[in-house]
Amino acid sequence: MTKVFAVLGRLVRGLVVAVLLALIEAGVPGMLVRFAGWPFPREVPTWEAARQALMSPIPDEVLLKVLACPLWLLWAAFTIALVVEIWAALRGVQVHVPLLGPLQTVAAGLIGSLAIAVLPIDVGSNSTPARPQVVPVAMKYEAVSDPEMIRISSPVAMTALADRPVHVVKQGDSLWTIAKRRLGDPLQWMKIWKLNAGQPQADGQAFTNPDLIRPGWRLRLPLLHRDSGDRPREKRATPRPVETPQPKPMPSSGALSEEGTGVGIELPSGSVVAMSVAAGVAAAYALARFQRRRRRVSPSIEEAVASVPEEPPAPAVEAMRKAYFQSFRERGAEPPSDTELIRKSASALEIPGAVTLGAGEHGATVDVVLAGLNLGITGPGADDAVRAFVLDLLQQAGNFRTEVIMSRQDALVLTGMGVEELGAVPGLTVTASGDEAVDRLEEVRFTRRRLLAEQEADDVGALRERDPGDVLPAVVLVASATVDVGSRAGAVLASGSGCGIGALMLGEWPPGTTCHVGEDHRVRSAEGPLAPRLVRAELFHVTKGDLAAALRLLAGVEADESQLAEEETASPGWEHPTPVWVRVLGKPAVWVKGQEHPLRIRGLKLWLLVYLALHPQGATKEAICEALWPGKPLGHEFHSLLRHLRHALEESTGLSGEPFIQLGDDETYRADPKAIGFDLWDFHAAIKQARAAEDRPSRITCLTRAASLCGGEIGAGISEEWVLDERYPLIVAQVDALTQLADLVDEDDAERALELLDQARRLDPDTEDTWCRLIRIQVRLGRADQARQTGRLLRTHLQSLQVEPMPETQELLVSLARSPARQG
Repeated sequence: MTKVFAVLGRLVRGLVVAVLLALIEAGVPGMLVRFAGWPFPREVPTWEAARQALMSPIPDEVLLKVLACPLWLLWAAFTIALVVEIWAALRGVQVHVPLLGPLQTVAAGLIGSLAIAVLPIDVGSNSTPARPQVVPVAMKYEAVSDPEMIRISSPVAMTALADRPVHVVKQGDSLWTIAKRRLGDPLQWMKIWKLNAGQPQADGQAFTNPDLIRPGWRLRLPLLHRDSGDRPREKRATPRPVETPQPKPMPSSGALSEEGTGVGIELPSGSVVAMSVAAGVAAAYALARFQRRRRRVSPSIEEAVASVPEEPPAPAVEAMRKAYFQSFRERGAEPPSDTELIRKSASALEIPGAVTLGAGEHGATVDVVLAGLNLGITGPGADDAVRAFVLDLLQQAGNFRTEVIMSRQDALVLTGMGVEELGAVPGLTVTASGDEAVDRLEEVRFTRRRLLAEQEADDVGALRERDPGDVLPAVVLVASATVDVGSRAGAVLASGSGCGIGALMLGEWPPGTTCHVGEDHRVRSAEGPLAPRLVRAELFHVTKGDLAAALRLLAGVEADESQLAEEETASPGWEHPTPVWVRVLGKPAVWVKGQEHPLRIRGLKLWLLVYLALHPQGATKEAICEALWPGKPLGHEFHSLLRHLRHALEESTGLSGEPFIQLGDDETYRADPKAIGFDLWDFHAAIKQARAAEDRPSRITCLTRAASLCGGEIGAGISEEWVLDERYPLIVAQVDALTQLADLVDEDDAERALELLDQARRLDPDTEDTWCRLIRIQVRLGRADQARQTGRLLRTHLQSLQVEPMPETQELLVSLARSPARQG
């Protein structure tokens, strides 16, 4: 009876969809023809008829026809999309027609609903959803005492489905669209239904209706290379002996790649870290030593000159540095210099896709993918293994490539460091509690899903490939697997497919993979999808003291900007519609709404904002690089600079995921006018409004706004050619705005006119007309002494340039000298 009702329900929905399609394809054109008629003339009009039509009032009939034209175009576009989707469904292919993307999506959904309602469904013995035949249970792998045996315990039904791909349902998915995207043929949706009918899901519901699937459900997909129905339903896994490998220690620095990085090294404390981690620590020490040396001040002449040795690094840091350099010497290569290490570290922009956890029993590395990581570690050696994982991620955090989220309690257990110390470690986010740590992970997921929807991208990797300067690090939650934190984190990961997030849990982790680590840091047993890779592997491990020493080193390489004192310039009254406002007329500075002082943005980041202010329509990467790095071949510098600037603005405003600097479809970068405002843009808008003003008060209002923005030459302190070419035209524009406003207010407020002209004189002392206007108002107000003083200042300026005043200026100065002195 349940099946009968389900079939009837599908038929009713199919009938509704069919009626809707009939109304759209037949009803819309019929209605347009009935009420608006044919929109175009049936014969070519004569010149006289066209002239009379243009000179006469527009009839209501013509207006109705004009309004009907967009509806005709929309109907035609939908009809084309419908035909394309029907053809694509029949052929089992995907077809994308430019400009028809949204309409194709609607058409595909309607066709899929109609197909699900009409085509027969055979669910076989799954007619009773309450008792499903297949219950997914994670595999369990155990390392037994016999080194030649690996015990595999697996439910019978699970072995037949363990190697099938799984699709995590996203918002807007249907069986039709999943089959079309993952299998290449939307008509294969019935196989997905057969394979998953009756399956219980993580939210406690069972999959009993092919028309209803919920985000976060995990659906197994049929194998593409053979029919899933040919596979046996039951297959027992029998332990079989394997060849006994010779005992191998953890690979040492002798196992090298061409770049001089091996697999792992052992420290005097007993820690074992990946060689790539040692390379990162060596680069961090080189950068910390460089920053310490550049800040050194030479002693005064009264002080003695002495040779003082540098303070040695922590033993763990020194051991990693020596092991890394020794790996080069062992292969006869020259170890890299500090400069090479710093340059290589600064040029690293690629987001790491995986992390090496350790080495397997045959010496191969054990890697785990960070995107979608769902791993729990428990046992006596779990904490040390997690520390090695955290250190590996944080030593790659430069240029915002990785982010680790931990609660204060978990961070204290793993590092023994206080919150203040940990707050300076790049890439580490420490929250007050485990729930807040999950909140942060959920915030990242929400932000990235919005970005994926806006950019129409499949995953975060596509966004990074499109704009390498965007701040989209690999984000991993490291937390204790408590009941509350575990359930929430599992839900976030289930709905965060494609968002580049993952979780490493301290404890049992049923939703993913759990590995049990012994005191010797070998994996004794494992359960879950990653179990075959992890069982019997020896994991990298780091002691609490070694991790703290390495993190203190990483915290010391923060940019010098954090050491700079705050400017004393007070924040202007906030009148701007954008959260960020940049002053480029005068000394450049960046303000954020709600903050008293300007941001600590210096150097090329500030230059980039000035350049974008001069190019509101955008500029290519090549043009920007030529301006900021003239004559230098393009490299990583631009994307690294852009990533740091975006991060600084995002952190100061609290607008997570806001790019601020947008990459357009035409491959140009421009400042987002909704997020960043410039005084230069406001100035141009004000003088444009002043030109269009129809009355004197309106023009005074617009010019007053422009006068308040006249700050001087653009990009003061920047001496590059791209700024110098723009300076004089903008100075002239500011002087003209001040002069025009002075003329308008002179009659009612002569004092204000004097102030405006004096400001214009200081901006451009070479324009003699401004001096003359100022002198005439002073004379008119009876301030002859002030006028003579102004005249003397003008003569002094001209004499410094070794030029004579213009005739009209000379005549005014002579007449001023002949007039009697009067006290103003």
